[in-house]
Amino acid sequence: MNIILIIGLIGALLMFSGDMLIFYHSENKNKKETNKMDRIISIMKEIPKKRLMAGGIISPVATFLYCIGFYHIILITNESHQNIASLAFFCLFFGVIAGGIFHSHFVYLGLLGENKKSLNIVIDYFKNFSLMMYISEGIGFVILLGLIITGNTELPQWMFVLTPGILFLLSPIVGKLPEKIRTVVAGGWSNLISIIYYISVIIYIIL
Repeated sequence: MNIILIIGLIGALLMFSGDMLIFYHSENKNKKETNKMDRIISIMKEIPKKRLMAGGIISPVATFLYCIGFYHIILITNESHQNIASLAFFCLFFGVIAGGIFHSHFVYLGLLGENKKSLNIVIDYFKNFSLMMYISEGIGFVILLGLIITGNTELPQWMFVLTPGILFLLSPIVGKLPEKIRTVVAGGWSNLISIIYYISVIIYIIL
């Protein structure tokens, strides 16, 4: 169990690191941009190409580890609810694969530079993976939340507040943090929520 959780945590940390490689910038050179996607693209254009590619290459490895980590849901769930736990696992399994594809394709936004026509085509294409990720992972995390709240896992019911599904709801608040903190926290929030969850579960199980 501990090994599975640690593998999942490593996957989340790697994907978060990939996020930072792809679009973190210590200077704000995009104040004139009002659209969120345009702001991200303007940052990525300033980042060295090799760094962008490194951020994208991390994705397959992180995705693989993420998938292994999600298996803990089956391990912590009571035998009577193994079917629903398996559904959550497979939803998250599919969702993180779609998310990994989305993550690796995101690199093209920086590599294509000023080619606006190509950028629009790429954005329209990989937004499909983003949609698949949010729908599939959303279902999986809601099921996990339900299993914990109803007391059908080894985790205490109060821990539902630390599940990714609940932490994701804090996104609007995170988006209002001071700019330099927001770049890191909001930019990598989709993976930070898993990092927080995995750390809390590991601590509870060890203690």
